[in-house]
Amino acid sequence: MTLGECIYIVDDNEMTSQSLAFFCESLGYETKVWNDPEEFLETYPTLDKVGCIVLDVRMPKKNGLEVFAELKEQKNKLPVIFLTGHGEVRMAVHALKDGAFDFLLKSPEEKELIDVIERALRLSSDLKFKDDQMAYDQKRFDSLTEREKDVVVLVGKGMMNKNIADVLQISEKTVQQHRGSACRKLNLINAVEIADFLRKLKGNQR
Repeated sequence: MTLGECIYIVDDNEMTSQSLAFFCESLGYETKVWNDPEEFLETYPTLDKVGCIVLDVRMPKKNGLEVFAELKEQKNKLPVIFLTGHGEVRMAVHALKDGAFDFLLKSPEEKELIDVIERALRLSSDLKFKDDQMAYDQKRFDSLTEREKDVVVLVGKGMMNKNIADVLQISEKTVQQHRGSACRKLNLINAVEIADFLRKLKGNQR
């Protein structure tokens, strides 16, 4: 467990949701509970911690699958664990195929619940680390001047300084200056590292 992990519980049954929250808190996790799925969807865009969502399938205003569909539209990145009754397993399996993390039958064994939550939180932590790294890489690239970006992109394509100078119609010495400055800002050493950095940056932007 790491600081700041939170379990987001969405279940219209107040007794069930509070019982689950109490259990998670006894393990040291922060919890937030919504008994109204529509209220949860309104609040959800503000959630930014490492965590997971425990989502009931059968709710009167919006069922869990409808909530899950809206979360996908909002580009949700938190793992979603469905809570289902025996008669809803087929629905839960369908949700798994659609990207849900896992599902648990009500009422889950403590060991099973702990295992699923811990796996979901590890995934959430990995995804957040990746997002933070992506944002950091983009910030580094954005710190370059336009001419430094031009030079870096051409270096990443495997071009030599002399060829870059011809393409940009500047002196080779100027290319070297821009290249050196860009490498310092990006904390990169050579053309191989520059090409790898640009490849990852492009992949992150898709």
